[in-house]
Amino acid sequence: MTTTTKRESRKQEQARRAAHHAEVLAIVRAGVCPICGAKLRRNLSLTGWWQCEQLGAVGFRKDASKPGCSWQNFTE
Repeated sequence: MTTTTKRESRKQEQARRAAHHAEVLAIVRAGVCPICGAKLRRNLSLTGWWQCEQLGAVGFRKDASKPGCSWQNFTE
């Protein structure tokens, strides 16, 4: 790989990450899970970690009668 090719590859990766970050920020600002429509909650274990309130085992979900969801992402 040449230096120019590496530089272009790095720019493409940075653009992809910036687009993903912008998408996640928009989802968090809306406060609604894009998969199931439940509310989002912040996980205080790590800075910027957001999760659907239906994520996890039955005992950890907001409403155990509803199906689980797997959406989680980071804003920072």
